[in-house]
Amino acid sequence: FARARARARLAMGKKAATAPAPSSAASAPAAPAKVEAAKVEVAKAKGKASKKVVATEVKPGLLSYLRPKSRWIFFPVFAAVCAWIIALNDQCDIKGKKKDCGYSGITPNACKTHACFLKGGKGYEKRTVKVTLEQGAALGLSLSRRDGAVVVSSILEGSVSLHNAAASTSEDVILAGDGITRVAIDGKVATNLADIEKAVNRPGAGKAVEIDVLRSRLPSFLQWVHNKGGTPNMVEKLLSSPGTLHFASVWSRVGGVGFATWYISGYSPASLPLYATLSAAVAWELSRCCHDESVGAGVPHCFRSKRDELPKVVQKAWAQTSDKLAQVRKDPRSYARWLFLPTAITL
Repeated sequence: FARARARARLAMGKKAATAPAPSSAASAPAAPAKVEAAKVEVAKAKGKASKKVVATEVKPGLLSYLRPKSRWIFFPVFAAVCAWIIALNDQCDIKGKKKDCGYSGITPNACKTHACFLKGGKGYEKRTVKVTLEQGAALGLSLSRRDGAVVVSSILEGSVSLHNAAASTSEDVILAGDGITRVAIDGKVATNLADIEKAVNRPGAGKAVEIDVLRSRLPSFLQWVHNKGGTPNMVEKLLSSPGTLHFASVWSRVGGVGFATWYISGYSPASLPLYATLSAAVAWELSRCCHDESVGAGVPHCFRSKRDELPKVVQKAWAQTSDKLAQVRKDPRSYARWLFLPTAITL
């Protein structure tokens, strides 16, 4: 019996040794579920990231609601118009007497660049205003002293306020901030502060008063640059010269057209300096002085240009363009030969 039991145990051990081992797939049935869950999480993360990117790309800017899409054609058109005005400009074709714009020995470059922006520049302009005293009323000026000069502090009720209300132009009025250098009434002339104060406070009836007024040609926020010594400095001349004033007038008009062109072009403000530079080039060409070495004796070499207003310049350029187009239509073959066929060169 003991031998039979030992043989049965030995047989069972052999069967266990020869049985196949269980597979790894069977031992880990939860692995595919974990992989699928990880894939889902990655897909969700990608979806959120793509939504953020789309949101940042689609979100419009502040000006996109009011401006069209970017179109490159507007800047070349504006540049072509500026070049057309400069090319057909005849500002130096002066008929008659020429106004001197330079000094003895001035060079052509100095004449054409900065002479026009300094000639005629004055810190103050002097004018004489005639005021009639009303019955029983004084001039009505409050005066003070500033930097050694008599200055109008304010306009009170009196003959001056009535005169200003009836004046037809701004050049014939007296304003606060104007300097007073002379007051003449009843044959008496007052030039210092004490005498001028007596004259402006003296009532009269029907008497004519002459008042010499000094008015700054600079805006109020730039009047601090005035030379207290009386002689205008370089900055005063530059800011108040007729050439600078004409330059500013033309630049503002051409620059306004340039700003409108930039706006409808749809480009960013980074392109605005290009429009401003072209506008300044047109303004400088229409404001600069002219230089001619071949003039006779007594005629200035450096002289002031016409300085026509911008609408007049455009009209002249359009007239020249129309005349040239009419000539081309009359004989197109000759202009085609001149444009495309080389001409013979004689030595």
